[in-house]
Amino acid sequence: MKSVVKKKKTVKRRASTVRKEPELAIQIEIIEMLKKELKKNVCFTAFPAGGGGRVRGAKLKRAGLQAGWPDIQLVSDGMFYGLEVKTKIGKLSPAQLALHKKLQAIGCSIAVVRSVSEAKEKIVDWNISRSDKQNVESSCPAIIT
Repeated sequence: MKSVVKKKKTVKRRASTVRKEPELAIQIEIIEMLKKELKKNVCFTAFPAGGGGRVRGAKLKRAGLQAGWPDIQLVSDGMFYGLEVKTKIGKLSPAQLALHKKLQAIGCSIAVVRSVSEAKEKIVDWNISRSDKQNVESSCPAIIT
């Protein structure tokens, strides 16, 4: 009886097709924090509008998606809150700047966050967190100079 050893296929990917998504990684961490920290009456969602290419983008646009909406959308007691996730060096697009300004003009609260801790600070400031501001501030390590 002969034993047959099959070779594993190696799949080569072009460097341009393997994309790093640092904002997505931060957003996933923020979502996990929100699941634990938000008050029970807060509803939230996140719609991954980026990526997918021109065909997907065209379909989403025809279906009504408008550019510039915050990455994470929260609603509590009739108020809309938006968290825009960016990396340390990420900048808002012109569409984001325009829509965020419009949303703020009609009474919505919008913030750009670059980490889980910044997101937590915002939900505490907005009073939609189970934690209060004093507890969040005291949980931060003191800086001794």
